[in-house]
Amino acid sequence: MMNIYGAEHHLLVLSDTIDADEHAHSFVQVTIALRGELDIALDGRTIHCNGIAMDSNVLHRLNGTGTPLMLLLIDGTSDIAAGFRQQIDGCGYCLLPPELVEKISRFVQEQCTGITDSSSYSLFFRQLMKLFGLDNVQTGISDTRIQDLITLIRDCRDSEHSVGEFANQLGLSGSRLSHLFKENTGTSLSGYIVLHKLQKAVYLIFNGAPITEAAMEAGFDSPSHFAATSKRMLGMSAREIRRDSVFLKVSCLH
Repeated sequence: MMNIYGAEHHLLVLSDTIDADEHAHSFVQVTIALRGELDIALDGRTIHCNGIAMDSNVLHRLNGTGTPLMLLLIDGTSDIAAGFRQQIDGCGYCLLPPELVEKISRFVQEQCTGITDSSSYSLFFRQLMKLFGLDNVQTGISDTRIQDLITLIRDCRDSEHSVGEFANQLGLSGSRLSHLFKENTGTSLSGYIVLHKLQKAVYLIFNGAPITEAAMEAGFDSPSHFAATSKRMLGMSAREIRRDSVFLKVSCLH
C-alpha cells in the first residue's frame, strides 16, 4: 500500500514496497529506505544504499520490493529542488549520509501517523526540510518572466498547455521562452508542461474522476497517451498507482 501526499511543488510517497519499471522524469527525486537498504539501478549499475538524491531526467529503476520507502518527487523549478541540486552538484545523483538517513527515517516513522490534513502535513514537511537543511533555500530564478510563467502553468484551469499561448501572454516567441526557461531552471519547458499535466491528471483521478476524463481534462491527446506518459515518467501506470494507493491532497493544484 502507498500513501501519496500531493502538494503544489512535490509529491511525497510512503510505501511498503515500490517496484517500478526503468524510467526518467523532470522531478528531482529523493529516496530514503525507512528500514534496511534500497536497490536502485542507474548509471549502468545497481547501487545499494540507505538514501539517494537524483537530479531530473536521470534514467533509473527502483527495486524496493520488501523495503519500506519514502519517495520525494520535487518540482524541478522549486526552492527545494534547488537545494538538493546544490548537494548533487552536477553529478546526476548523490548518496545521502547514513546518519542523516537514520535521523530522517526515525522522524518519518514516528510522525507520519499524525498526518490527517493539510495543516498537519505542512508542519510535518517543514520539519522534514529542516532535517535536510533546506528550510531557507532560494531558487535563483531571477527572471520575472519565468516566475510569471510558472504561476500561469500552475494556475491553468483548462486543458490547453501551448508553449505558443504562454509565450504570447508574456510577449515572447515560443523559442525564446523555451530558452529562458531552460536557462533559469535547468529543465526543458516542454518537459515541465508534461509533468504538470501528469500531476493534474493524477490529482483528478484521486479526486474521483475516471481515468479517461482525467486524461483529457489534464490536456493529454488520449487516455493511451496519458498511460504511456505515466509509465515512462513514473514507471507505473495510473491504474497501478490508484489501485495500490491512498491519496491526500495537501495543497491546491488547479
